[in-house]
Amino acid sequence: MRSTPWKSNSRPTFPATRPARPEFLTIAEAAQRVRCCERTIRRAIDSGALRAGLIHAVDGKRGGFRIRPTDLETWMYGDGP
Repeated sequence: MRSTPWKSNSRPTFPATRPARPEFLTIAEAAQRVRCCERTIRRAIDSGALRAGLIHAVDGKRGGFRIRPTDLETWMYGDGP
């Protein structure tokens, strides 16, 4: 009996682990991580010194900012002179 390629008895193999999802921090989490006030993080975002993405509100909930840990480190330790 011939077997067709689409009717295989073996199960497809999948990677054991999924690729890591990018991590994003809230303002509160970022402030806690660098041990400063949430207002300091908000000021840095408002001035443009700290990159953050704005999450839009859904179903009556308010939106908020999300910050990449790498952007937080860049803001803390800087790249320039």
